[in-house]
Amino acid sequence: MKKLNLVKSDGETYYIKGRGIPKGCKYCLKGSKLVLFLNGICQKPYHCSWYCPISEERRGKNLTYADEIEINTKQELLQEIYMIKAEGMSITGGEPLSEINFEKTIEYIKFIKVEKGKKFHIHLYTNGVDFNEAKAEALSLAGLDEIRFHPAREHWSCIEKALNKQISVGVEMPVIPNKESEEYLEELILYLDKIGADFINLNEFEFCFPNSEALKERGFKLKKGSIASVINSRETAFRLIRKLGSEVSIKMHFCSIKSKDYYQLKNRYLRRAKNIRLPYEVITEEGLLVFAQVEGEKKELDKLYNILLSDIKISENLISYNLKNIKIPFYISIEDQINILLEKYQLEAFIIEMIPFRQSKYQQITEKTPINVFKKEYGYINN
Repeated sequence: MKKLNLVKSDGETYYIKGRGIPKGCKYCLKGSKLVLFLNGICQKPYHCSWYCPISEERRGKNLTYADEIEINTKQELLQEIYMIKAEGMSITGGEPLSEINFEKTIEYIKFIKVEKGKKFHIHLYTNGVDFNEAKAEALSLAGLDEIRFHPAREHWSCIEKALNKQISVGVEMPVIPNKESEEYLEELILYLDKIGADFINLNEFEFCFPNSEALKERGFKLKKGSIASVINSRETAFRLIRKLGSEVSIKMHFCSIKSKDYYQLKNRYLRRAKNIRLPYEVITEEGLLVFAQVEGEKKELDKLYNILLSDIKISENLISYNLKNIKIPFYISIEDQINILLEKYQLEAFIIEMIPFRQSKYQQITEKTPINVFKKEYGYINN
């Protein structure tokens, strides 16, 4: 039997050497995939509704999001695609293929394919409840590149209806660490290989606020040192891959919580930050924006602003003054001469770290550190 080698990707996912990963996942890991959350409307099938991670703000609501941003038009979707320089898009919900959502899904696929071209990759998530031959044909004609089922056992046969439609076909399921789920996934993987599907994505089981009570009631526990990983999910996934990898030829790909919550988000933030960064901002390794903010009385801020321009001769494009605060690059703010001026005019200065959004609705300051504390923490002054 040929030895099975597992490869770890840069984004902390794992796959079988020589088989690679689904194309949609490549864009996820690069941060170049936009997530179109069609809405939170779903049939709530029993097999997955109890662990659904969708927030209360979105669940059951007829609201559409492009990544974190609520949108109302296709042009707003296109704007977010350009903002992160997306190379692909996933469509999720809710359930994109339910009777109430299907036509809207088709419209979005057609629109983006016209605007971005055939090479722009689109994949879609579905529970398979309302999937049929006619929908498979319509999705293919619209230009869908990849479909990912999250099926109950009675809907396995629906997967076959997507085959031979010029669509990459696979399944994406969380790895629930118990005997029943493990046996279910084993049978499912063998079935997928038998019918000629392309891949299975095994996701680390997620412990989050919307599903926390349901998971606790069923005895699942949070992995120590993790904010969202369920104990033994990763180990169960690796056991399945090692057991079945040599028996099947489909792609088998394990996606960790860290990959979804850190690497994918970080890389998308980096792409967005590069597009919106202002001259006084610096981009961190996590894709956050950092700058210094000086606060205090307006008359004292006026004095400092004039000194920064005329005496210290900081370039005007490196300063933002809105009469409430002054923003400058953090590396200028830590200089001794700035500290002297801050004390002289009794002004406070902070190093601000925020996620890369301009709209106040989505802006979030992740850290606001007094400048002296920042300088001590990073070794700019002695303790």
